[in-house]
Amino acid sequence: MGTRHTAWAAVALVLALTASALFLTLAVEVVVLQGDIGRMNTVFKFYIQVWLLLSVIGGAAFAFAWSARRGNGPSPGRRVWTGGLVVLVVLAALYTPLATAARWQVRMSPDGPTTLDGMAFMTVTEYQERGQVVPLRHDYEAIGWLHRNVVGSPVIAEAHSDNPYRSIGNRIAMYTGLPAIVGWDWHQRQQRAVLPGSLVGKRIEDVNRLYDTADVAEAATILDRYEVEYIYVGQLEWVTYRPEGLRKFDRMVEAGLLEEVYRNGGVSIYRVQWREGA
Repeated sequence: MGTRHTAWAAVALVLALTASALFLTLAVEVVVLQGDIGRMNTVFKFYIQVWLLLSVIGGAAFAFAWSARRGNGPSPGRRVWTGGLVVLVVLAALYTPLATAARWQVRMSPDGPTTLDGMAFMTVTEYQERGQVVPLRHDYEAIGWLHRNVVGSPVIAEAHSDNPYRSIGNRIAMYTGLPAIVGWDWHQRQQRAVLPGSLVGKRIEDVNRLYDTADVAEAATILDRYEVEYIYVGQLEWVTYRPEGLRKFDRMVEAGLLEEVYRNGGVSIYRVQWREGA
């Protein structure tokens, strides 16, 4: 009696988790968190919980189904049912290796090393921006220098990409953890949806002006406004902005406003000199 009671309790738990998962998928069709854009984050965040619940449910449900196949003895119908169950489980299990390989081929270079180093792909990968090829190996070296030499959390300036969601813009902030003037456009607007969109738009405009303007005074005003300490000028910046705008940083070095603290074959990093404590 005790074993039977335990078995029914396990089934009841699985059914309760199943009901909870299905309820959440229905709930996000009706209820949306205030300030969400197109209910995107509502669906993402709650569906993560649904997937976790279903992963637990799936294992238990398979165990129940496999044990129930015995029934009152073998029969043609039960053998067909068992075979169908095995086929479904095998097909489901194939998703992980096949999907991983497909995603890898689309998103990663086949020459990339197999490693836990999340930056290692940059040594062999190129990026397309505005129809031009941007090799990432120079960024890899410059980011390593920042890791070794920058203390604290100074603000950096780097290119802002026109791609509102997925781009290599903000790669320096992402790989160093240092704060930038602005992050990805769409993400920033989503995370601050209750605030005026002009707050993010103004920062994007200032980043573009910082790199594009040839006016040293205007650039200095923007750097001071956001308390920028490091300016990053890599190949992505050269592809994105006007050459005359980027060359003014060298003029600012000559005027003693900036110091070039790092240079390699594709990247220059400047440090602001005039601000107190810089």
